[in-house]
Order: sequence, then structure tokens, then C-alpha cells
Amino acid sequence: MAAGENEATREAVRVADCFLLAHDDFMRRTRQGRHVSQSILELARVPELVRLRPALVRLVQKHPLLAGRLRRDWRTWLLYWEVPPAPDRGLPVGLWRERGSAGVLAEAAEIENTMDLLQRVMTEPLDVDGIAFKARLDVVEMRDGRGRVALSWSHLLIDGKGAELLLAEIGRLCDGVDVTCEAKEPARPELTFKEKIQKTKAAIYRLEDLAKVGAPSLAGPRPRQGRGYYQVVTLGQEDSARLTARVEAMAGALFPMTFYVACATRAHDRVFRQRGREPKGYVVSVPVQTRKRGARGPLFHNQVSIFFFGAVREVLGSIEAATASMKQQFAEMTRGKLEESFLTVLEMMMRLPSWIFMHVVRWQFKGEMCSFFHSHTGAFAPEMLEFAGAQITNAYHLPCLATPPGTGLFFCERGGQVNITVTWREGCLSDEERKLMLEQTMEDLFGEPRPDLLHGF
Repeated sequence: MAAGENEATREAVRVADCFLLAHDDFMRRTRQGRHVSQSILELARVPELVRLRPALVRLVQKHPLLAGRLRRDWRTWLLYWEVPPAPDRGLPVGLWRERGSAGVLAEAAEIENTMDLLQRVMTEPLDVDGIAFKARLDVVEMRDGRGRVALSWSHLLIDGKGAELLLAEIGRLCDGVDVTCEAKEPARPELTFKEKIQKTKAAIYRLEDLAKVGAPSLAGPRPRQGRGYYQVVTLGQEDSARLTARVEAMAGALFPMTFYVACATRAHDRVFRQRGREPKGYVVSVPVQTRKRGARGPLFHNQVSIFFFGAVREVLGSIEAATASMKQQFAEMTRGKLEESFLTVLEMMMRLPSWIFMHVVRWQFKGEMCSFFHSHTGAFAPEMLEFAGAQITNAYHLPCLATPPGTGLFFCERGGQVNITVTWREGCLSDEERKLMLEQTMEDLFGEPRPDLLHGF
């Protein structure tokens, strides 16, 4: 669609965006906020605002889609992004400093606890001055002089790997490097209606089989309001190396996902058993990247498909048996091209209102969506060493989730360190249950209890 310099343009949504739109719409309708997650950079010192602020202005000029709005074409019933002319301001940035810090960020507002701040920021609208921003940045000066940067982003437009790429783009702009970073997306195959129907069958049969297992969650099927909470455990270099060797020995260097899915499932099962319940199985949906490994883009849209894993009671007795089951399922789903089949299902439903998709999923799983959320996103932006003049010492994600399922367990790596993020919604996980989940996680990660890693938690 041709447009003048001062006119809005259109950009098509991607197939996987529709799945995330359904989740965002479900959260909005049930008054759980919106699907906004965060990606965190821990820095050796506070970043240089004199470099960061102009970079955020250039970012929005270069990528006006960051201020786009979702619309529906009522002639085709297809969604699209309405992209406005680039706003004359940069991406919103909040400045904060912990009480007792040196005051390097002189204009920053004072806070007591950084994690409390980040959790609150995720509940606030991203819109500013009538501009529908899909991301914001917050900079915190810590008490010990270190810095922290949090990128909050809407899952309608950005996924976890895209958030890492967006932070890398901001970092380059801070360094005065302004290059095209968009990679060409693989074209969707053009199929007839009959061919599409045929291609959806693998995913439909898979979901029907998993529905027989059931997808019980710790939150239960009833949506509930309440804020989200996050806890991050960072393993040291030595423990991370030991873990990596264990994962490769058990799951293979190419399939670490299967070990981590098994670990997350057993951790949730431990809490269920603590509650006196032993469900016959669990179902977990795991995002699978469609970007090329190491690519600088695409920055935007949800460049993923979904694999659906099931875990029946018989394989949960040991981490070895659970991992073997996940490896077998991964191989079967890969051979059957389940990721393509699921994307075709989404493509067939793109013209339907988003609530219908979520209704179908929850009806199939008796009100549930899945048993818990999980991902293993691998190395966090390994190409980034600094951000706005400050050395990056660690990085991880704080994923948002809804009830159901109400809980999630996530893994990533940065600089040879493994980060474990536990996420839960208010009322879904007690402090005792959270500690139990982490104890089981550590035991499976290392093959033995590791209470030393949970001191203070």
C-alpha cells in the first residue's frame, strides 16, 4: 500500500502473532493486564544516557512499527499493523536509583527494591502521550554502583529472541553503528484450501492425543486477577559448565530443550504431589524459533512455532526417563513437521476473532491452556559485550504469563552462566511451594540436592 511520508502504512501480521494475540486478548478480557514481558541486562556500571537517549530516538525513527496499532481489515477479516509516521520522540525511558546509591542518575526517582519496580512496570500501559508504543526501557542505578536495564515489550509484536535482537540494535545505535539488520523471513508456502486442511491434521491429532493426558495447572482452570512475581537464580561458571556437560550427556548437544522440559515438568509435579495430587500427566507448549541461528533479524513479530510435549505419570519417576520421553517426542514431532502443521492451523484461523481460538484450546483441555509455561532460549545475545558504554555482566528474561496456567520455569545462558527464572501469578504458588520447585529443579539439574545454591531464597 503506497503512502506519503506523513501517512500511516500497513504491515501484515505473521501467522504466529495470532496465537499471541489470543493470549493477550484472554488476559485483557479476564482483567489480568496485558502480555508484556521483560528482558534484563545487568551492567558493571550505569549506562551513559548521553549515548542512550539519541539512540532511542533513532530507534523509533528507524522502526516506526514500535508505535504501531493492530487493526482488522473488515473486507478480508485479516489483522494488520497500522504503522504511523515515526514519532518525534524516542522510545520511553524511565530512570530510577535505589535508595543509598551514589546518585549518578541525578534526575532519577528513588526506589527501595529493583525487582518490585520491574514487576510493577510490567503491569503499566506502554502507551505514552497517545502513542501506542510496544516497548519501553527502564534504567536503574543499583546501591553498589552497578546498573540494570529492563526492556519491557509487548508479545503482540516481539518475542524473546526478538527482544534480545532489539537490545543489540539499541546497543549498536549507542555506538553510532546504524546498519540495516532486518533478515528476510522465509516465505509461507502457497497451498490450496484442501492442502492446508491436510497439513493441519498432524497438529490436530497431536492435540487430541494430549487432551486425553490432560493439562492440569497449579493455578487451576479459573482465570484470576493478581500481579506476577519473578525469581532469578544465576549459576556460577563452574556449576554452569557442570550442568552443560550433564545436559549434553543426557539429551545431546543438539537437543538441550528436551532435558529442560523434563526438568520443568518434574519440578511442577513435585509441587502437585506436595498438594496431595498425582495427575496422570501434563502438557506443556514450547516455542520453537524459526529465525536462522545467529541471524540479526527479523527484529519484530513472533518468529516461532510451537511444539506440544506430554508427560505421563509413568515417565516422571526419574529425570533420565522423563528426558528420554521428551527426546522421543521431539524426534516424532520433527519427523512429522508438527511446527509447520501448527502454523497452518493458525493460518486457517487468522480470520476468526481471537477469543474463538482461546475458547477452542481451553475447551479441549477442560478450561486449562497448558500445565505451565516453559522455554529454553539458549545464549542471550552473545554478540553484545557492552550497552551504552557499560559492560554486560549478565542477561535474562522475565516472561509474563496468565492464569491458567499461572506458573512457569525458564532457562537461558549468558557468558557461560545459566539463569533460571521462576514465574508465578499471585495466589498460584506459595513460598514453600516455590522453594520446593527450585529444590527439585536443582536436584535434577545436577543429579543431587544442591541446597547451597538456594541459600537466601
